[in-house]
Amino acid sequence: MIGYRPLVYFWIAEYTDGSALPQFDPETGKENMFLEVNQQKLERFGWYPFSMELFQKILKTEKILVVPTKNPSYTISLEQGDKLVAYRTNTIKLRIHKGGAAHKPIVYVLGVEGKQVMHIDEGGNLIDDSS
Repeated sequence: MIGYRPLVYFWIAEYTDGSALPQFDPETGKENMFLEVNQQKLERFGWYPFSMELFQKILKTEKILVVPTKNPSYTISLEQGDKLVAYRTNTIKLRIHKGGAAHKPIVYVLGVEGKQVMHIDEGGNLIDDSS
C-alpha cells in the first residue's frame, strides 16, 4: 500500500510568448515545480489527465504513481494582473481513538482570485465545495 493518493491530473502553464511549462515533461517524465511557473507571463493554466505513455515515463523517471484516465481537461485564461488559484487538496483525517488515518479524495482547484473558482474531483467532475 502506498502512503498517498495517486495524482489523476497534472498542470500545464501556457505563456503569452507561446511557450509552456508542464508539471511533467512529456518527453522524459521529469517533474517541474510549481514555483517555476512565471505568474507574470501566464496566459492559460489547466489541469490535464495523464495518458498511459506519460504515466509510464513518470513512474520510470520520478517513481511517482499517477493514474491515467479519460477525465476531461480543465483550463482557464488569465489576463494581465489576474492572480492564479491552482492547487490540490490532500486531506488526511486522523483517528485518534481508533488509531490510523484516512485519506480523503483529492480535490483539484482552478480559477482566478476574486472570480469563479472550480473544484474538480478525482473522477473529473465539477463539485460544489462551498460547504
